[in-house]
Amino acid sequence: MLKNSEKLIAQYLEAKNALKDLGILRTDRSLEGDYAEWLISNNLGLKLSDSTIQKGYDATDISGKTYQIKSRVVESLNNNTSFDIKNIDFKFDYLICVFFNPNLKLLKLLKIPYEVVIELGIQNQSSFRLRWNAKTKILLGQYLP
Repeated sequence: MLKNSEKLIAQYLEAKNALKDLGILRTDRSLEGDYAEWLISNNLGLKLSDSTIQKGYDATDISGKTYQIKSRVVESLNNNTSFDIKNIDFKFDYLICVFFNPNLKLLKLLKIPYEVVIELGIQNQSSFRLRWNAKTKILLGQYLP
C-alpha cells in the first residue's frame, strides 16, 4: 500500500508541475479555482491579473472591464451552493460563476453584472454571498448563457 501511495503521490506532483508549466495552476490554492480562472480567461479572451491576489478582480477584457471569477463543484445544477466574495467594496464589472461537476467538467457559467450581484447577494459576517438556489436561478435566468 505504501509503494502504491508513493507512486500516486509522485504522479500527482508531476501532474501539478506540468499544470503550472502550462499556466493553468498559478497558486497553491485548489485546482478548481485556478482552472476556472484559466479556462474562463482563455475562452472569453480575458487577461488574468499579474497578481494572483489582486483585490477585487481576477481578469480584464480589452475594453478594461473587470471580472471576478468564482467556481464551485456540484453534482448537478440543482444543488444549492454559494459564491463568496471576501470584500464586495472592491468593485468589479462582472462576476463569472463557474459550475463544475466532480470531474471538473464545465456544467454552466454565469456572467452577472456587479449591480445584480449587489441586489441579489447578502452580506454575512465574513464575506458577501451570492446564493445559487431555486429562487436565484429564476432571478438570474436572464444571465444564463
